[in-house]
Amino acid sequence: MPTGLTKKRESRGRIRYDLFWGVFLAATCLMPATLEGGSYLWNLVAEHENPWVRTWLLLAPVAAAAALLGAFVGWRSRARHFVNFALAAAQLILPMAAGLIWMEFPMSNPASLPLTSLGEMGWVVLVAMTAIYVGSGIRVTRPSQVAGQAFAALGSLVLAVFAFLPTASGDTPFAITHLKQLPQIATEWRDQVPFVLLAGAALCSMLNLMRSRAEVILAGLTRLLMVAGLLFWIVRPFLEGGVPLRTHVPAAWGALRFIAPWFLALDGGVAFVAISITRSEN
Repeated sequence: MPTGLTKKRESRGRIRYDLFWGVFLAATCLMPATLEGGSYLWNLVAEHENPWVRTWLLLAPVAAAAALLGAFVGWRSRARHFVNFALAAAQLILPMAAGLIWMEFPMSNPASLPLTSLGEMGWVVLVAMTAIYVGSGIRVTRPSQVAGQAFAALGSLVLAVFAFLPTASGDTPFAITHLKQLPQIATEWRDQVPFVLLAGAALCSMLNLMRSRAEVILAGLTRLLMVAGLLFWIVRPFLEGGVPLRTHVPAAWGALRFIAPWFLALDGGVAFVAISITRSEN
């Protein structure tokens, strides 16, 4: 029977989201925004005199450093998750308050994310996927909390319903179309790989509705498959080849500049709330 100290150590070992997203956010600070030269972080800060743009650019290395430091040190305080949430959320809110940021860096606008057919399914499906991710995050952080099961169950249900619904034009449902194409995955891998990854995430989430000894492992696998499915659209152009990298680097930089702080803020908020609820119950 694990003691309270053992449980805390196990929980701390499972909460490593800031290391993962901190690395991706740090990558946007080290890689150029374009391949046209003079587009590294220090070049962009020097080029743009607007204080809002500079603040947005400089928040990335600050948030990345805080996330990586908290992960490596093993900071156990709720302040660790609040800092991650606050810094990442500030990066997401600034472009909404100062539209000039998205005008200067249009590829960082979430409307530019290369989600292809997934985006065509509608925002309801994307919200359902977020609910699954949040619910699985709660299961990893605090498996005993019912909120994790509730979020994951609701997200799985909504995702399944909308994936199998006929489209507005009466075409074959999204899920049915991809299931029929699975035998041709060797030639249709560009569209099939993300579908398989996201379908696997939804399946793991459904299997995790019941309490079991493998619930934390299933929750972690759910999150891993979902993130892999989303990131696949960013790396796909680099895998295909035959097209100049200069057309893909700005899209990859912009997508990571939104996705990394979005998930860092999401995970930070989930961890902070989950730990706060547990402590208030105790």
